[in-house]
Amino acid sequence: MIGRRHVFHIGGYDPITPEQQVERFRRSLSAFKKTWNVSSQTSALLDCSDVSASWQSQAWGPNWRTETTFEMLRWDDLVLRESRRGMLSRLYHSMFALFDFFATGTWFRYVGANWKYAGFFIFPYVSVALFGLVGAGLADAVTRLSGLTGVAAAIAGILLAVVIFLVLMHWLGPRRRINHALDDNIFSRQLLRGQQPEMEQRIDDFAGKILERVRKADVDEILVVAHSLGAAMALAAVARSLKQDSQFSRHGPPLCILTVGATIPKFALHPKGASFRQATRAVAGETSIRWVEYQARDDVISFYRFDPVRLKRVGREELDGRPNIRRVQIHSMMDPASFRRYRFNFMRLHYQFLMGNAQRAPYDYCMITCGPLEFDEITAPTGPVGRFQADGSLIGQ
Repeated sequence: MIGRRHVFHIGGYDPITPEQQVERFRRSLSAFKKTWNVSSQTSALLDCSDVSASWQSQAWGPNWRTETTFEMLRWDDLVLRESRRGMLSRLYHSMFALFDFFATGTWFRYVGANWKYAGFFIFPYVSVALFGLVGAGLADAVTRLSGLTGVAAAIAGILLAVVIFLVLMHWLGPRRRINHALDDNIFSRQLLRGQQPEMEQRIDDFAGKILERVRKADVDEILVVAHSLGAAMALAAVARSLKQDSQFSRHGPPLCILTVGATIPKFALHPKGASFRQATRAVAGETSIRWVEYQARDDVISFYRFDPVRLKRVGREELDGRPNIRRVQIHSMMDPASFRRYRFNFMRLHYQFLMGNAQRAPYDYCMITCGPLEFDEITAPTGPVGRFQADGSLIGQ
C-alpha cells in the first residue's frame, strides 16, 4: 500500500498556469470524494519556478491514508508566448506546418494510424478555408448590391473579403480553439526541425528533476503523468534521465509512467522524429520502469488503438506490452447527462483523463494519483473497481 507518492505532471500544449492547475485539481478532488466516499485536502502552491511548481495533497478512507506531492513540470510559459503571435505570423507559419506534414507524408501516416486524429489535425485548416470562402462570398454580395463594377468592385471586394476573414479569425478562432490548434502545429513542426531550443532545454530540466527525485528515494512511488502532447515530452525527459544514468530507475522507489490522451505518434510518425522514436524505445526497453497508456475511442485528439513504440495499430489491449495499453470508455467515467452535453466537445472529453470521475470506473485519475494502491494494481484491467467498499475503505486491509 502506498503511503507517500510523488507525481510529476506534464501537461499538453496548454497555457494553463500552476494556479489554474491547482484549481482544476481541487475540482477533480471534489468529484473524487463523492464518487469514492473518501476524504481529501490540498495545499496551496508551495514552490514555483520557471521549470516546476508543486503542491501537496492527502486522501484517506477508513483504513488507508496517502500523501501525494504533485510537481507540475512547466512549459505553459512557452505555450502562452506562442499564443501571443500576430495573426499574419500565425497564418504564415501554420501554412509552412501544413505543407511540411503533407509533403513528408506524415499526415497520411496519421490517416493510417487513426483517421480521427488526422481529421483533428486538418480541422483548423478547413476552418481557415471556410472563413476565407465566407469572406469572399459576403464581399461579392456586398459589392454587387452596392452597384460597383470594374476595378473599383475588385479592389473593394478584396479589401472587404480580407476584413471579414480577419474578423472571423479573431472572433471564432479563439472560441473554437482554431488559433490554438494552428499554434500547436507550428510548435510541433519547429520542435521537430530543431527550432525550439528553449523547449529542448526545458526537457533537459525535466530530466534532471526526475533523476534527482528518484535518487532522493524518500517516497514509496514516483509517478510521471503525461497528457496529450506532454506525453512525448515526458518520454523524452525520462530517456534523457536514462542517458545520464542508465541504472537510475533500478534503485529506490518504483518509477512509473502514465500516458493519457497521448499524441506521441504526432512526432514519431514524422521523418524528423527520430529522437522521439529513440526515446520511446529506450523507455520501453527499460523493464524497471512501469509504463501504462490509456486510450479511449471517444478521444479524437489522440491515437486510439495505436502502439506509440512499435508505431502499429493494435486490435486489442496490450496487457503485457511495453507500454501496457488499456482501452477505456470515457462515458463510463462521466454521468450520462454530462456525457450527452459534451459528446461533441472534443476538447472537454480529451481532458476527462485529468478530471475526477462521476462514476466508479476502471480508469480514475484521482485514484491513480492519490489512492493507496500501487501502480501495477491500480492500472490492472479493472483498476480500482471492486477494490473499495461503499464507505471508501480498501478491501483486504
